[in-house]
Amino acid sequence: MKDKPSNKSSNFTIGTVAERTGLAASAIRYYETVGIVPRPYRISGRRVYDERWMKWLGIAMLAQDAGFTIEEIRNLVTPFQNDSRSCEVVQKATTQKVKELDEKIKRIKKMKMLLTVIATNDCNTIEDCGASALKLLYDT
Repeated sequence: MKDKPSNKSSNFTIGTVAERTGLAASAIRYYETVGIVPRPYRISGRRVYDERWMKWLGIAMLAQDAGFTIEEIRNLVTPFQNDSRSCEVVQKATTQKVKELDEKIKRIKKMKMLLTVIATNDCNTIEDCGASALKLLYDT
């Protein structure tokens, strides 16, 4: 981020950013290093963050909470760092992530069903449990 912070009263130190977001200062610096947020403006060598920068961080945090990896987040935000306003990349990535999550949900539901069957069956022996599990696996 090459622009100077817009308003001195809305500038933040890394400590303030950490406090506002709940992130460690090292995590904030890491996000800068890996390119998922722009490098902030510096005054006397110290990072200066503004509201615009905080919005970038908010998007990164939201994407991470939504299950995107650091690499995926970088791919999401890079077009915007280059002043490209195309949302096509974001739409494609989020659509793909929704498909991945749907597959994970299917797997988790199946895992839950298997565990519930095993937990509620009379598994006196490993053979009993195995038979119940195999029956369930082949019936679903």
